[in-house]
Amino acid sequence: MTGRYDRLTRQTFALVTVGVTFWNPIQALAADPAGSWRQTYDTVMMWVNFIILVTLLVKFLRQPLRNFLNKQRDAVKDTLDRLEAEKCRIDEDIRSLQGDLEDRKQKAADLHQRIVAQGEDERRDIIETARQEAERRLAKAHQLIEAHHREACQVLRNEMVDIAIHLAMQEFSKHMTPAIEQTLTDRFLKTVADRRP
Repeated sequence: MTGRYDRLTRQTFALVTVGVTFWNPIQALAADPAGSWRQTYDTVMMWVNFIILVTLLVKFLRQPLRNFLNKQRDAVKDTLDRLEAEKCRIDEDIRSLQGDLEDRKQKAADLHQRIVAQGEDERRDIIETARQEAERRLAKAHQLIEAHHREACQVLRNEMVDIAIHLAMQEFSKHMTPAIEQTLTDRFLKTVADRRP
């Protein structure tokens, strides 16, 4: 505290010395030669009053003004620190949100790829199922066609046999005599009897 007081005293003394040194010669030059001592006294007293005023202001206002300025500095510093912390938090939130956004984009891309792959699998399954169903129906149609073909062939054979028998009967009846008929019947019965065990 004494260091500050000594410095204040030195500053006040220097201020007074400089003021008096420069003011008195200027006043002396500006004063008229017939001037009275009253003007010089008023000037000196004005300076003395000024120095006393400055000294009192420095003595009594210095600490409150310093405290006020320190409080203002601390308040500004606290506000800046708070704003800097808020800025850091907001920056961190932004980075976090950007990270979340990138994660969600990646998840959406993965989900899209999975859905596309699943759709492709289902499409292949549907095509394979349809192909198998078509092959099954085609095979069944071939079987039905083959069955109808065999049946038609059998019907055609039967009709051909019937027609052949009918034609043969007509031709044989023209040429058949009772003696030929008896001979054929005997041969048939003999063949049947030979085949029996």
